[in-house]
Amino acid sequence: MTQQSRAADQSQAWIVPLTPGSVRNVLTVITAGFLVAHCIVQVGIYGFGKEKYWLDSLNMDRELNLPTLFSSALLLMAALLMQRLGQSNDRIAARDWRLLSKIFIFLALDEALQIHEILIIPGLRHQVHPALASTWVIPYTALALVMLWRFRGFLGSIPRATAARLLRSGAVYIGGAIGMEMVGSFAVRSSLIRLHSPWYGAITGLEEALELLGIILLIDALLRALLDQHNGIDLTLRLGANSDEN
Repeated sequence: MTQQSRAADQSQAWIVPLTPGSVRNVLTVITAGFLVAHCIVQVGIYGFGKEKYWLDSLNMDRELNLPTLFSSALLLMAALLMQRLGQSNDRIAARDWRLLSKIFIFLALDEALQIHEILIIPGLRHQVHPALASTWVIPYTALALVMLWRFRGFLGSIPRATAARLLRSGAVYIGGAIGMEMVGSFAVRSSLIRLHSPWYGAITGLEEALELLGIILLIDALLRALLDQHNGIDLTLRLGANSDEN
């Protein structure tokens, strides 16, 4: 093997292809890491009685921390991909992609700032079913159904595989964000578990993990849609001293 061919092989070794599958795998590993850290935090809090303030940065039941920042960043990534898809030649689909992008920007802000918490009305908790004690789930469930109805034509106009991936990711995300929230509320309000307990910590960990998994599946679906739209996008990450030249 010549010196030139060895150098070429070495330069190729520093090129990492960013396929939808590889992006999904990396994001899933990060999510699994956050879930493991959350479990360790719960053991520290309830097993060893450690002070909570220094554990909050990895506690998935807390806000304005690393898991929340990661989730908001993923929602923004999805919004940007939808904006890119909004540049398609199909005017109707392009309009709906751009509208979805704006919705996901709001969801990213909601995740970061917990806007939905404003809709929790303590006085209503004794008037509704225990599963609805976190009263924000009522308007958000209604909005999810309205969005499904609003975008029914859009889902029928895009490729069937893309529509199926979008619906699957949405089901996982809503199952975590709303479904597990209702499970936790029911368990606490029915006195099956205490609010500050490892059981509730397990529920919130599963809730956040499902939310993240839903967003990751969405990003995977959007990347695949972009590949189909542009007949194969060249997504590569080049590492090394000569990466600036590429």
